[in-house]
This record gives sequence, C-alpha cells and structure tokens, in this order.
Amino acid sequence: MLKELEEWAWKIIMGLSCGAKCAKGLLVTFNLLFWVSGCFLFAVGIYFLVDKEKVTLFQLFVLPGLSYALTQYLAWTLVGLGGLVFFLGFCGCCGAIRENRCLLVTYFIFLFLVMCGELAVGILSVIFQDKTLSKLEDLSTVLKDEYGINSQKTEAFDFAQTKFNCCGIFGPEDYEESTWKVQNLGKGDSVSKTCCILSNDDHLDPKPVNSSWCQSEKATENNLFRHHEGCIAKLEEFIKQTSIIFVAIGCGVAVIEIFGMVFAICLCKEV
Repeated sequence: MLKELEEWAWKIIMGLSCGAKCAKGLLVTFNLLFWVSGCFLFAVGIYFLVDKEKVTLFQLFVLPGLSYALTQYLAWTLVGLGGLVFFLGFCGCCGAIRENRCLLVTYFIFLFLVMCGELAVGILSVIFQDKTLSKLEDLSTVLKDEYGINSQKTEAFDFAQTKFNCCGIFGPEDYEESTWKVQNLGKGDSVSKTCCILSNDDHLDPKPVNSSWCQSEKATENNLFRHHEGCIAKLEEFIKQTSIIFVAIGCGVAVIEIFGMVFAICLCKEV
C-alpha cells in the first residue's frame, strides 16, 4: 500500500514538472513572437507618421484645434504600444525562466492592458473613419477658403489631385468662387495646374500637356486636357483602406496576446 502511494505521488510530481516545463517553453516561445509583433506595431506606427504621401494626404483631414489627423493619433498609439511590448517581453521571459510568480502576474496584467489598448485602436479606427467621412464634403469649403493661402492644405490638395487624377472635391467648379481665383493667385488660371492632364507626376512642379486648353472656360476645349472628376470618392476610399489596416492590426495582435495570457496563467499555477 505504501509503495503504491509513493508511485502515485511521484506521478503527480512528474506531471506538475512536465506541465511547468511545457508552459515555460510555450511562454518563452510566445514572447519571441510577442517581440516580433511589437516591432511590427512600432514599424507600422512610424510608417504612417513619416510616409510622405500619407502625411501629405492626412493634412486634408486635420480637424480645427488639432495638430494631426485622427488617424495619425492612432499611429502614435501604435508606436507607444510597440515600445511597451519590449518591456512586457522582458518581464515575460524573466518570469518564465525564473518561474517568478510576481513577474508572471505583472506580465499578465500589463499584457491585458496592452490587449485592451490594441482593441481600442481597432474600435477607434472605425469611429474615426465615420467622423472623418462625415466631414469629407466640408473639404470643398476648405478648398475655396484655404487653397493658395495655407501652404500645407494647398500641397495636400495638389498631391491628391495629382495622385488620384481628379480636380477639386466635387469637380472643377469648386475653384469658381474660391479665394484662390477671386484674388487671382493662379495668375489667370481657371483651375489648379494639378487639375490638368500632366506630362509629369510632380505635384510641386506640375507641367500640363496643354496649359492653355486646360485652363479654357470652354468645355469643348478643356474636356481632353483637364480632369473633371472630383476627388471625394478617392479620398473616401483612402480613409476606408487606412481604417481597415488599423482594425486588422489592433484586433489581430490582441487575439495573439490572449494565448500569452493563457500561458502565463498555466505557468503561474504550476509554479
């Protein structure tokens, strides 16, 4: 009887040991993936903050009183979360290797907070998308009031018109009562040069194929040398594509972190 009890106790001890080793191995492996995801979050955030094309287009969506577009604030959040992941990965590895319950609990709590932050990025990206799209038609007024006056807005409109082969927000008619035209900032031009069919792709130095016919008031003359479609549809598509990226990253990485929380709990129970 005593021998049977000893064998039973030994099996329990070995089972616990194998469970702890398995949980430890899984947690260490997860932290390597976790570090990679942290680098990915950091890189994506930086990309949206420094990419020239995106930064220029985002100038169109900066709301009054803010320094950045709403989407750019989400990019800053990704940069912060990516940096926090490095700290968490260190705590997770140390807790797993040392089998330290205090570090494991700290790791679990911070991992949960990061997961909430990433889910918040995904949710806010949808909210910000709706808010931005609801203000999209107001860009026609912004063009009329600020094109040729505000250098950043002017460059943003010119870049959008060059990139998307469009003119104005709803069309060339947006320039008719604009400050740019009333004050003759275009030196006699009817529309921005970036509304014309260009021989180059440089929005800072546009070269129309035929400038005189592009700027003509007669539809029969400007029809073949000017873009007549507004930019609103292309800008809407740009906002939606950007939002999808943030939703996928926020929710996707959050799901991965659930596994890390499970492994941390398992190892904590086995310690």
